[in-house]
Amino acid sequence: MVAPALPPPRRLSGTMVVFGWTGTLVVDADRMRAALNVVLATRGLPALGEAEFGARFKLPMATVFSDLGVLEDEAADAEAEWGVELGRAHAHLREGAAAVLDDLASAGCWLGVVSSASAAAIRYDHRTLQVPSVFHSIVPSVSDRYATLMGLRPHRAEALFVGDTTQEMRSASAAGFVALGLASDRGASDALRCAGAAAVIRDLDELVPLVERLAVA
Repeated sequence: MVAPALPPPRRLSGTMVVFGWTGTLVVDADRMRAALNVVLATRGLPALGEAEFGARFKLPMATVFSDLGVLEDEAADAEAEWGVELGRAHAHLREGAAAVLDDLASAGCWLGVVSSASAAAIRYDHRTLQVPSVFHSIVPSVSDRYATLMGLRPHRAEALFVGDTTQEMRSASAAGFVALGLASDRGASDALRCAGAAAVIRDLDELVPLVERLAVA
Protein backbone atom coordinates (compact mmCIF):
# COMPACT_ATOMS: atom_id res chain seq x y z
CA MET A 1 0.00 0.00 0.00
CA VAL A 2 1.40 3.35 -1.02
CA ALA A 3 1.10 6.06 1.60
CA PRO A 4 -0.56 9.25 0.39
CA ALA A 5 1.84 12.02 -0.45
CA LEU A 6 2.15 14.61 2.27
CA PRO A 7 1.59 18.24 1.31
CA PRO A 8 4.79 20.25 1.10
CA PRO A 9 5.57 22.29 4.22
CA ARG A 10 4.46 25.88 3.97
CA ARG A 11 7.59 27.90 3.43
CA LEU A 12 6.99 30.61 6.05
CA SER A 13 5.34 28.60 8.80
CA GLY A 14 8.07 29.62 11.24
CA THR A 15 7.65 33.33 10.55
CA MET A 16 5.46 35.96 12.16
CA VAL A 17 4.64 39.25 10.44
CA VAL A 18 2.91 41.94 12.49
CA PHE A 19 1.58 45.10 10.85
CA GLY A 20 0.64 48.54 11.98
CA TRP A 21 -2.87 49.45 10.84
CA THR A 22 -3.27 53.15 10.14
CA GLY A 23 -0.74 54.33 7.61
CA THR A 24 0.53 50.83 6.91
CA LEU A 25 -2.36 48.67 5.71
CA VAL A 26 -4.98 51.41 5.70
CA VAL A 27 -4.11 54.77 4.15
CA ASP A 28 -5.98 57.39 6.10
CA ALA A 29 -3.90 60.46 6.92
CA ASP A 30 -6.69 62.74 5.66
CA ARG A 31 -9.26 60.79 7.65
CA MET A 32 -7.15 60.96 10.80
CA ARG A 33 -6.69 64.71 10.47
CA ALA A 34 -10.39 65.30 9.78
CA ALA A 35 -11.39 63.21 12.80
CA LEU A 36 -8.87 64.98 15.02
CA ASN A 37 -10.09 68.39 13.89
CA VAL A 38 -13.67 67.50 14.84
CA VAL A 39 -12.50 66.59 18.36
CA LEU A 40 -10.50 69.81 18.62
CA ALA A 41 -13.38 71.95 17.32
CA THR A 42 -15.79 70.65 19.98
CA ARG A 43 -13.33 71.95 22.58
CA GLY A 44 -12.76 75.30 20.95
CA LEU A 45 -9.23 74.41 19.85
CA PRO A 46 -7.78 75.37 16.44
CA ALA A 47 -7.83 72.87 13.58
CA LEU A 48 -4.65 71.46 12.08
CA GLY A 49 -3.71 71.98 8.45
CA GLU A 50 -2.09 69.21 6.43
CA ALA A 51 1.50 70.32 7.07
CA GLU A 52 0.92 70.96 10.77
CA PHE A 53 -0.78 67.60 11.17
CA GLY A 54 2.23 65.85 9.63
CA ALA A 55 4.58 67.63 12.00
CA ARG A 56 2.58 67.31 15.23
CA PHE A 57 0.76 63.97 14.98
CA LYS A 58 2.87 61.53 16.98
CA LEU A 59 1.26 58.56 18.71
CA PRO A 60 0.08 57.69 21.32
CA MET A 61 -3.09 59.76 21.09
CA ALA A 62 -2.84 60.86 24.73
CA THR A 63 0.36 62.69 23.80
CA VAL A 64 -1.25 64.25 20.72
CA PHE A 65 -4.19 65.58 22.71
CA SER A 66 -1.97 66.90 25.48
CA ASP A 67 0.26 68.73 23.00
CA LEU A 68 -2.77 70.27 21.29
CA GLY A 69 -4.31 71.62 24.47
CA VAL A 70 -6.90 69.00 25.42
CA LEU A 71 -7.28 68.87 29.20
CA GLU A 72 -5.86 65.76 30.85
CA ASP A 73 -9.21 64.73 32.35
CA GLU A 74 -10.79 64.91 28.88
CA ALA A 75 -8.13 62.83 27.11
CA ALA A 76 -9.99 59.50 27.37
CA ASP A 77 -13.23 61.02 26.06
CA ALA A 78 -11.33 62.79 23.28
CA GLU A 79 -9.72 59.53 22.16
CA ALA A 80 -13.09 57.75 22.17
CA GLU A 81 -14.61 60.57 20.10
CA TRP A 82 -11.67 60.40 17.70
CA GLY A 83 -12.33 56.68 17.19
CA VAL A 84 -16.00 57.36 16.43
CA GLU A 85 -15.11 60.09 13.94
CA LEU A 86 -12.59 57.80 12.24
CA GLY A 87 -15.41 55.34 11.64
CA ARG A 88 -17.44 58.03 9.90
CA ALA A 89 -14.71 59.21 7.57
CA HIS A 90 -13.26 57.49 4.52
CA ALA A 91 -10.00 55.63 4.05
CA HIS A 92 -8.70 53.11 1.54
CA LEU A 93 -6.74 49.90 1.70
CA ARG A 94 -3.15 50.43 0.63
CA GLU A 95 -2.49 49.19 -2.90
CA GLY A 96 -1.34 45.58 -2.88
CA ALA A 97 -2.30 44.97 0.76
CA ALA A 98 -4.99 42.36 0.13
CA ALA A 99 -2.78 40.30 -2.19
CA VAL A 100 0.20 40.49 0.17
CA LEU A 101 -1.85 39.37 3.16
CA ASP A 102 -3.30 36.47 1.19
CA ASP A 103 0.16 35.45 -0.05
CA LEU A 104 1.70 35.55 3.43
CA ALA A 105 -1.20 33.60 4.90
CA SER A 106 -0.95 30.97 2.15
CA ALA A 107 2.76 30.64 2.88
CA GLY A 108 1.98 29.81 6.51
CA CYS A 109 2.86 33.11 8.19
CA TRP A 110 1.46 33.96 11.59
CA LEU A 111 -0.10 37.38 10.96
CA GLY A 112 -1.01 40.09 13.42
CA VAL A 113 -1.90 43.75 13.85
CA VAL A 114 -0.77 46.05 16.65
CA SER A 115 -2.29 49.52 16.48
CA SER A 116 -3.23 52.54 18.53
CA ALA A 117 -6.46 52.75 16.51
CA SER A 118 -9.61 51.85 18.40
CA ALA A 119 -11.26 48.46 18.04
CA ALA A 120 -14.31 50.16 16.52
CA ALA A 121 -12.20 51.90 13.87
CA ILE A 122 -10.37 48.70 12.95
CA ARG A 123 -13.60 46.70 12.75
CA TYR A 124 -15.12 49.36 10.52
CA ASP A 125 -12.10 49.38 8.20
CA HIS A 126 -11.93 45.60 8.15
CA ARG A 127 -15.53 45.34 7.07
CA THR A 128 -15.87 48.26 4.66
CA LEU A 129 -12.47 47.92 2.98
CA GLN A 130 -12.79 44.13 2.68
CA VAL A 131 -9.48 43.41 4.39
CA PRO A 132 -8.73 39.67 4.18
CA SER A 133 -9.61 37.82 7.40
CA VAL A 134 -6.19 36.23 7.85
CA PHE A 135 -5.00 37.62 11.18
CA HIS A 136 -4.21 35.44 14.17
CA SER A 137 -4.25 38.47 16.48
CA ILE A 138 -5.44 42.08 16.28
CA VAL A 139 -4.52 44.24 19.26
CA PRO A 140 -6.22 47.69 19.15
CA SER A 141 -5.94 50.81 21.33
CA VAL A 142 -2.28 50.11 22.09
CA SER A 143 -0.50 52.66 24.27
CA ASP A 144 2.63 50.59 24.97
CA ARG A 145 3.64 49.04 21.65
CA TYR A 146 6.86 47.59 23.05
CA ALA A 147 5.07 45.62 25.78
CA THR A 148 2.43 44.40 23.33
CA LEU A 149 5.02 43.19 20.84
CA MET A 150 7.01 41.50 23.60
CA GLY A 151 3.87 39.55 24.45
CA LEU A 152 3.48 38.40 20.84
CA ARG A 153 7.15 37.66 20.19
CA PRO A 154 7.16 33.98 21.37
CA HIS A 155 4.61 32.90 18.75
CA ARG A 156 7.25 32.24 16.06
CA ALA A 157 11.01 31.90 15.81
CA GLU A 158 11.26 34.60 13.14
CA ALA A 159 9.42 37.86 13.82
CA LEU A 160 9.03 40.88 11.56
CA PHE A 161 7.10 44.10 12.06
CA VAL A 162 5.92 46.34 9.21
CA GLY A 163 5.11 49.96 9.98
CA ASP A 164 5.43 53.53 8.77
CA THR A 165 6.48 55.50 11.87
CA THR A 166 9.76 55.92 13.70
CA GLN A 167 8.07 54.99 16.98
CA GLU A 168 7.00 51.67 15.50
CA MET A 169 10.53 50.96 14.30
CA ARG A 170 12.03 51.67 17.74
CA SER A 171 9.46 49.59 19.61
CA ALA A 172 9.66 46.66 17.21
CA SER A 173 13.45 46.54 17.23
CA ALA A 174 13.55 46.72 21.03
CA ALA A 175 11.03 43.86 21.26
CA GLY A 176 13.17 41.54 19.14
CA PHE A 177 11.42 42.00 15.80
CA VAL A 178 13.09 42.75 12.49
CA ALA A 179 11.63 46.19 11.81
CA LEU A 180 10.60 46.89 8.22
CA GLY A 181 9.67 50.43 7.27
CA LEU A 182 7.18 51.58 4.67
CA ALA A 183 7.91 55.02 3.18
CA SER A 184 7.21 56.80 -0.07
CA ASP A 185 10.00 59.38 0.01
CA ARG A 186 13.70 59.59 0.79
CA GLY A 187 13.34 61.73 3.91
CA ALA A 188 10.87 59.37 5.57
CA SER A 189 12.97 56.37 4.54
CA ASP A 190 16.09 57.82 6.17
CA ALA A 191 14.18 58.60 9.36
CA LEU A 192 12.85 55.03 9.58
CA ARG A 193 16.34 53.60 9.09
CA CYS A 194 17.73 55.86 11.81
CA ALA A 195 14.97 54.60 14.12
CA GLY A 196 15.99 50.97 13.61
CA ALA A 197 14.43 49.76 10.36
CA ALA A 198 16.44 46.89 8.90
CA ALA A 199 14.98 47.68 5.48
CA VAL A 200 12.55 50.18 4.00
CA ILE A 201 10.15 49.47 1.14
CA ARG A 202 8.12 51.89 -0.97
CA ASP A 203 5.27 49.52 -1.80
CA LEU A 204 3.75 46.46 -0.17
CA ASP A 205 4.42 44.54 -3.39
CA GLU A 206 8.05 44.37 -2.23
CA LEU A 207 7.19 42.75 1.09
CA VAL A 208 6.75 39.03 0.34
CA PRO A 209 10.15 38.57 -1.39
CA LEU A 210 11.78 40.51 1.45
CA VAL A 211 10.12 38.36 4.12
CA GLU A 212 11.19 35.21 2.28
CA ARG A 213 14.76 36.46 2.03
CA LEU A 214 14.95 37.40 5.71
CA ALA A 215 13.33 34.14 6.81
CA VAL A 216 16.13 32.07 5.29
CA ALA A 217 18.98 34.44 6.15
